[in-house]
Amino acid sequence: MTQQSTIVIAGHAAGFGDALQERFEIGGYNVVSVSRHGDKRWATDLRDPLAVARLFDKLDHEAPPVAGVVHNAMQFHRQPFMQTSAQTLQEVWQSMVMTAFNVSQQAVTRLQRQGGGSLLFSGASGSLRAGPQFSAFSSAKFALRGLCQALVREHSHEGIHVAHVIVDGLIRSERTTQRFSQADVAHMIEPSDLAEQYWQLFHQPHSVWTHELDVRPMAADA
Repeated sequence: MTQQSTIVIAGHAAGFGDALQERFEIGGYNVVSVSRHGDKRWATDLRDPLAVARLFDKLDHEAPPVAGVVHNAMQFHRQPFMQTSAQTLQEVWQSMVMTAFNVSQQAVTRLQRQGGGSLLFSGASGSLRAGPQFSAFSSAKFALRGLCQALVREHSHEGIHVAHVIVDGLIRSERTTQRFSQADVAHMIEPSDLAEQYWQLFHQPHSVWTHELDVRPMAADA
């Protein structure tokens, strides 16, 4: 691939988002990183379907064809169930599920037109199991995983590789070390190492597609 292809990072954040952008740019792609408060040229509220439609229309006119999307939008939330409001639940779901739905609908149309591409989604340990105080977060991550499975079964035959990545661990960043001050930095996931896994997924041959990948640091509990 060359600069004639675009990768969209939907939900760019410092740390892993930067590592993803660097890895795909080194690989020759034009990378468009999208968030609400990032690059003003591409700033978009991914929860809004009309705003996402405008984003992809702008990409059609101002960027090389989209070869794929990495969906990394997330809203971490931990709170006892009885203290979690309906509004909070909706906000968490909007952040992780609606953003994925909106981006996927726009991306699939483009990928169908050009005969294929990749959609990669970032999950978490909460995609598989829900602990106390994670009713909002895990229910949204469960739903994201279900959306990915539906996309696999509906669009794989069109050459669209859909993969869900269970990131079971803390990704090292300045924000992570501040939020989880008791965590051992030495046992966090290195952003560049994780970005390499996404790169490899993106370029898998059609005969050996991985649709779900579970990654965790060596020292993490199984």
